[in-house]
Amino acid sequence: MSHKKHNIPKATNSLQDECIRVQKVYDWVTDALTVRKTVLFTREQIKDIEEAMEDPGRRPLRLICEPPETPPIFPLNNRRSHDHDHDDDNLEFICEQVGEKRDVTISTNGGFVDAQLVELLISTDLRIVVVDRHGCIVTKSNINASVFESFVLCYPDGTDLFCKVSKIFCKIPSGTVLLNSPAPESFDIEITFCLDIQVEAEVKLEVLAKFCSPRDNDLIAPESVDQCPKVSFPPQCPDIFPRPNCDCSAEGEASGNTGEDSSATGRLAVLVNICPDCSLVDSELRGSFRDTDTSDGTESFNFTATTFDQDTLCCEETRGGLKLIISGEGKVDGRTVDYNFAVVDDNSGTQFQLQLIDRRGRTIFDSGVVDSDEGEVKVEDCVTFADIKVKRP
Repeated sequence: MSHKKHNIPKATNSLQDECIRVQKVYDWVTDALTVRKTVLFTREQIKDIEEAMEDPGRRPLRLICEPPETPPIFPLNNRRSHDHDHDDDNLEFICEQVGEKRDVTISTNGGFVDAQLVELLISTDLRIVVVDRHGCIVTKSNINASVFESFVLCYPDGTDLFCKVSKIFCKIPSGTVLLNSPAPESFDIEITFCLDIQVEAEVKLEVLAKFCSPRDNDLIAPESVDQCPKVSFPPQCPDIFPRPNCDCSAEGEASGNTGEDSSATGRLAVLVNICPDCSLVDSELRGSFRDTDTSDGTESFNFTATTFDQDTLCCEETRGGLKLIISGEGKVDGRTVDYNFAVVDDNSGTQFQLQLIDRRGRTIFDSGVVDSDEGEVKVEDCVTFADIKVKRP
């Protein structure tokens, strides 16, 4: 991890931290679903087919199954149906969610994870055409085929599901040629839906980037004209936004007896979620102390951190692990205090220490170094822009 700060002035439009709005893909699944359907001819259609087969000049007849033409993969939400040139009827298809999603727990990669179960209805119109040897239509009809399928997806609240039918195939397994009377009353078709399912949400990402610049208008004959103004972008506000990333994060629950140098004897439990997603936003730190020695004047209390000072956040490497240190303000049973908190996650387990200071600067509680005997707090490294080696000229 790199913790050096460079104050060298940057040239205009150098690489810098930017916040961009993009569509994040939370899950992406492709699948092919096949359904079999029996098509029945009406009496009028059978009569037309048999009349055509009685004419030797029109035999053999052919069965044709026409699926709708699907749009390109992108854009994902393009669901326009195709209007065939030889008929004004539209062949439409849909892929849509039926009902509400349900939370499920599934086993994968040797563990259990939370996911969402959704039911999707995929349906399409098909055109069945019987033509003679010259390609003239003997009879035709439109039918519908549908399939209902369940999918387990990463589909958390706040995301949107897009189901794309990328291709539809239609096959007649029994053959497509009709040679002699009597005409068949029915035949089977197989319809295959090619699906592209994505779960997306609009998010803001912090990236290392620079503005693009347009090319010069140098592909036309030069003329004597007034010079156009230069392209300029609004300046970034680095002291306001985006805020710096955390060098590490800590999450978990742990408890243990206070250390040798503690100001009170008892048991301290902490709930830690500092720098979730490598940002101090939505960080959480809570402590609960249970006093086991009433003679030292300290009573049991609950502590909740209300602020986290970015400037005090420090991440250090230890033997086989990481150490996170943070300070800020909090509440002890309604009273405002300052705090210092440190947690170490290494090969020997979890250790942590909590100090509380009143408004006069007096330390009113110091847990000492607590060895967790129940639970653990994981401290993980955050890869920041400072860790990326950028080759500069």
